[in-house]
Amino acid sequence: MSKITYNNRNAVFFTSLKKSVDKYFEQTGNKKTGNIHLYIKSVVFILTALGLYTALLFIKMPIPAGIAVSILLGFVLACIGFNVMHDANHDSYSSSKWVNKTMGLTLNALGGNSFIWKQKHNIIHHTYTNIDGVDDDIAKSPFIRMCSSQRWVAAHRVQHLYTPLLYAVSSMIWVLYQDFEKYFKRKICNTPLRKMTVADHVLFWSSKLLYILLYLVIPMTIMGWQLWLLYFVCLHMGLGLTLSIVFQLAHVVEETTFEFTDGNDKQIENEWAVHQVKTTANFSAGNKIISWFAGGLNYQIEHHLFPRISHIHYPAISRFVKAECHAFQLPYNSIPTMSAAIASHFRFIKLMGQKP
Repeated sequence: MSKITYNNRNAVFFTSLKKSVDKYFEQTGNKKTGNIHLYIKSVVFILTALGLYTALLFIKMPIPAGIAVSILLGFVLACIGFNVMHDANHDSYSSSKWVNKTMGLTLNALGGNSFIWKQKHNIIHHTYTNIDGVDDDIAKSPFIRMCSSQRWVAAHRVQHLYTPLLYAVSSMIWVLYQDFEKYFKRKICNTPLRKMTVADHVLFWSSKLLYILLYLVIPMTIMGWQLWLLYFVCLHMGLGLTLSIVFQLAHVVEETTFEFTDGNDKQIENEWAVHQVKTTANFSAGNKIISWFAGGLNYQIEHHLFPRISHIHYPAISRFVKAECHAFQLPYNSIPTMSAAIASHFRFIKLMGQKP
């Protein structure tokens, strides 16, 4: 694996920004972790998911209604990921380690694996954001080209048309294939997977088996395989589309920049925090409804600079981040609406589909 470093010798931007943010928490007396508002959201989303799951199993409903409930369940599961799992696995959900660890396992309940996620997302993605060849979130693929350094194939000409279909099945591929690929290959993109303990192995297999039981065996037994298959696909359409859209709007838009490594050691010219600002974008900042459902991930710049601060605080600290960016003449990529961000994403994907 190539070694990627940052030019942090004169890291004045983040030093200044951190002072402003720390001062805010000192003056308000707020903890940097979650609060009652986050915990209420957690209860609402988890109980809603359980209710929708139970309704699908035990309430006879017309197929169109079942499809709608399945898609809605997928959307709610994504919201659990945004609001509960994401904060917990960044240790920002609570000041208690065991609470973070327990709530982080909601990812396992959704079919993923918290051990692999933490290395893929917390370590690799947050350290090497938008660096082609390292960041697994933009890993090269024969199906979608997400930056100019990636190899072009003829199919990419129409990738802006079929990409939504890929997003719709992305969570199914993640749960049923990609986790196992990383587990057996012992690497994420080109980065070796950290050594797993016996407990990590047991948790990986037990949670995958629990997923098969809850999402395949029990529903198939109760409703038959045909109806199960229809609802299972619809659930993942709701889950995959929601996850993909929110996460893609953070980095794969016209406003952000990319780097790449050809396998050799590389030093990024900027300090780490400046790299985060340039490779990340917000959307719909100030929209309380979107922030509530998306777990503050529409404030992605704030999240990448302060991943151990709960998303509950991102609207408050965003004014400090924006002010410091302007003071240091850095871009503060904030797309005003979600629709504008989606349009920017697909324009960029269309551009990347053109032959170089």
